[in-house]
Amino acid sequence: MNQSLSIDNTLHSSRIVGRYAKFFDRPEARLRFLNKTLSQETATRARLDAALTNFEYVKKTRLYEQLLKLWLYQLVFRELYQQLPPGKRRVQLIDLRTRAPLSARVFFTCYQFRYPLYVLSAAVLMAALFGVYTGVGWSARRVSTLLAQRGTSGKAVAADSAPNPVYAQVAASSLPDYRPEKVWLVEEGDGYERFSNGARILREYETANHPRGYHVYGPNGAPTGGTGRQPVGIVYHTSESDLMPFNADNSESIEAHTRGLLEYVKKNSSYNYVIDRFGQIYRVVRDEDAANHAGNSVWAGAQGLFVGLNESFLGVCFETKTAAGVEERLTEAQLVSGRLLTQVLRSRHQIEDANCVTHGLVSVNPTSMLICFHHDWARGFPFEALGLSDKYAVPPASVTEFGFTYDEELLSKLGGSLWPGVAAAEKAFNERAARENLRPEELRRRMREVYRQRMDTQRGLRQEAAQAAAAD
Repeated sequence: MNQSLSIDNTLHSSRIVGRYAKFFDRPEARLRFLNKTLSQETATRARLDAALTNFEYVKKTRLYEQLLKLWLYQLVFRELYQQLPPGKRRVQLIDLRTRAPLSARVFFTCYQFRYPLYVLSAAVLMAALFGVYTGVGWSARRVSTLLAQRGTSGKAVAADSAPNPVYAQVAASSLPDYRPEKVWLVEEGDGYERFSNGARILREYETANHPRGYHVYGPNGAPTGGTGRQPVGIVYHTSESDLMPFNADNSESIEAHTRGLLEYVKKNSSYNYVIDRFGQIYRVVRDEDAANHAGNSVWAGAQGLFVGLNESFLGVCFETKTAAGVEERLTEAQLVSGRLLTQVLRSRHQIEDANCVTHGLVSVNPTSMLICFHHDWARGFPFEALGLSDKYAVPPASVTEFGFTYDEELLSKLGGSLWPGVAAAEKAFNERAARENLRPEELRRRMREVYRQRMDTQRGLRQEAAQAAAAD
């Protein structure tokens, strides 16, 4: 700023200060007011100039002059308010209303009521923070649904008195509906695939296994069509691997455990996909190949009945664990990624909702003729959050078709109850036995042999598929 402009500003400031010095009757008080106010104005100007060292152009604008003027009035009002006796302040306020600029009057009013304004500002800030906290909490509750399944099943099923499993919930109504035409491959890069719904699938652990080969059985028990080669469903699993407490301090350890799990899954071709605790999706066994995830298993959908779901269903594993007295838990990231991956797989392979099920609902033990040989997701799977219908209400084909049953040990392991569909399945099997004039135990023995024959046939189909792929 040039010297002439500085002198002009100083003179202008002196006139403004002198205008309000008349409120002091004694000369020494008037002089003290002038000197103190002008010295503070000079110091304020110096600080402002120092702050604008790298912005010299601002000093040439009207904004700079207005800032100085506004600050000068604030200094004048403060000194008047502090030095004038109470009786003189009323005269001062009247003069301010008529002669001072509006901005200065507002500024002074704020200064007068600065302490109540401090309290009000603090209250507004606290209310805003509380609102944000409440909004985040509400969103978290919206992004997580408490899904615990209750049910009764025949004479042996007790009421479910165990605590319901708690999940980080995702309200299905708040997420996009599944539409095959809305999900497609957008980008394929080095070690990953990105899809139109936001899913990102990592491929660094991808491997091959034997090709698929299976039959679909119709209502009359005969195969429909030829040998199936493409996946027609999804089975959801838990990894049952060691887990670290899910907090920021354990981030590195959590990732290390995930890498160990992925190496194991790759070595054993255990699943087609793994979703880690941070929501990252890994493809392990390629979709066109069968993974070793379901073993002895049964499920029926719109196309027909399937046995040995390794060959016909994709295996999707969530990195989580089930332990005695502890329910399965998923992170919010896993729920969101599970939803996205489900959309991708259903779109890519035209998979029906009816064929998206959990391992606990399809797993069987043909030696003891018991259902739920593996317990992962035998209860509490968040079907709705993944955009799927509730399969716990569906009578399992292992019971309706083959007569698999359960025992007290299984009930104890599942907390005293089975899923509701089991009761309906038992009723259907018993009615079927009555129509065929057989005792349920006799029909169950016959159907156990049928199941074993179909599994043997499936093994032969798998070998044929492997030989055909080797020949190609």
